[in-house]
Amino acid sequence: MNHLTDPIRTLIEEKYGLNTTIQPLQEEASTRRYFSILNGDHGSKYVLCLDQTINQDFILLSEFLIKNQIRVPRVIYQNEQLNITIQSWEGSKDFNSLSLKEYKGRLPTVLNLILKLQTLEPPSFVASRKFDTEKLMFEINLTIEKFLLMAKRFDLDTQLSNEASSFLEESARYLNQHPVNVFTHRDFHSRNLLLNDEGTFTLIDFQDARMGVPQYDLASIIYDAYYPLPRDFRKEMIDFFQKKTIGGDKKFKETFYLQALQRSFKALGTYFRMIVDQNNDKFKPSVITCLEQLEEIIQIGMFSDSLYIFIRSLRNEFARHPEFKSPSNL
Repeated sequence: MNHLTDPIRTLIEEKYGLNTTIQPLQEEASTRRYFSILNGDHGSKYVLCLDQTINQDFILLSEFLIKNQIRVPRVIYQNEQLNITIQSWEGSKDFNSLSLKEYKGRLPTVLNLILKLQTLEPPSFVASRKFDTEKLMFEINLTIEKFLLMAKRFDLDTQLSNEASSFLEESARYLNQHPVNVFTHRDFHSRNLLLNDEGTFTLIDFQDARMGVPQYDLASIIYDAYYPLPRDFRKEMIDFFQKKTIGGDKKFKETFYLQALQRSFKALGTYFRMIVDQNNDKFKPSVITCLEQLEEIIQIGMFSDSLYIFIRSLRNEFARHPEFKSPSNL
């Protein structure tokens, strides 16, 4: 999956000419791989997506979101035999590339994009899937599974108590019972917001959208381990969002921090998986950042002491480990 086959290269040359270059784009924590396609004769540029199979939900949601005036990549071509799609070029930089000052200035616009998504009447295949207890617990248990592999690989002493596990399960049940559910992107972080040539944002990686609490995508961007934010600014943006969102009067803060806990714990499992399953060390700094954010979430939410002890102990062990280091403070 990491490499382009000769049939794919031949197809690209037939479509765009021999004077075409194909370059890999930034690798993410998924099976998908992206490449830029540049036609040297005409200067036209596209994105090639290579996956295990073509994700039809991405294609359908692309059409749905474009129809609802949400900027996303347009699917120009698909080939099910080669498992590729060719998409419109939407820029080489993402929201993650901005300075803190620029990021803070543009985050309200990003939050307004989440708010707009929440007003959409989702297509049936999105409306039929939800962040219910089963889905939330699947993500929690996957993190626990990968933690055990990390503990073995890096000789960790930290253990997850039964009390901490029970609190995570209770959190999932609480979120499942929330009275308001809206369209959620599911992976709304800074690297999934491209800065297009028109100076606006293009939303990507939306194929797994499902119904969830209004705080879900907010938690993803506010506690984004790829771009940690100052604590006071986080609070300011949470208040900004609460005043505008659907269900902002229904135990908003309590639900937000429980969702942030589950979402960040799930993200931690993703970083663990990339390290132990894919041997991808570039996610090690994100582990430290994610654990730091989980500490903050647990403290502000006044959650289980046993869970705080687990997260704090794990962060301390990784911080002392020679193979891990924390990214520079922003």
